[in-house]
Amino acid sequence: MSDWMNRDVWDARLEEAERAGGFQQGYKLLYCPWATLEGSDLTFLSLNPGRPPHDAELRVVSDERGNSYEVERSITRSPITDQFLRMCVFLDVAPSRVLTGVVAPFRSDGWASFSPDQKAAALEVGRAFWTEALASSMRRGPIVVCSDQAARMVTDILGAKHEDVLPAGWGNISIRVFHGSEGQRIVQLPHLSRFKLFGRRQSDPMLARAFGRERV
Repeated sequence: MSDWMNRDVWDARLEEAERAGGFQQGYKLLYCPWATLEGSDLTFLSLNPGRPPHDAELRVVSDERGNSYEVERSITRSPITDQFLRMCVFLDVAPSRVLTGVVAPFRSDGWASFSPDQKAAALEVGRAFWTEALASSMRRGPIVVCSDQAARMVTDILGAKHEDVLPAGWGNISIRVFHGSEGQRIVQLPHLSRFKLFGRRQSDPMLARAFGRERV
């Protein structure tokens, strides 16, 4: 097994990066079991871990209980959980088949609370991991990104070209669609903790178009 697929290697790497970068609130790289790297039908990437549910393990590489959004839906304080689960229904993908993670694995109260050096260090670690993970032939289906930083990283890694800008059905908020050099569909959504698009009638048609799906 290559190093990038070795959970213990990444546990040690995150511990070292945490010490070197002065991160104080722990880390989490994958919101799903490590084995999801072996095959998935959708990839979902947000920026970095926020405040965890009460009594959550604060330093963990992956969530071996299952998809975090599904497992923690009854105890979470994050509004993105409901949107993630609605997205899975919309796309007819089981949460267990979604490679779910972040591009900057260190927790914070907010991205702005990191120093510029910490932001760069967190994204450097994430880029090293996702460069390998996204290159796997076991990745299928679209890649959903929920931050500008995640979009920049993924489109750069995959050599993606911008294709379309669609109204999200929420004021002047947009959905952006890219295609990678090998045809991967990348959908950039506004942050789902602020803009609840899934399950919203005004947003359904453009979401369907963004994902290349027809809905009646």
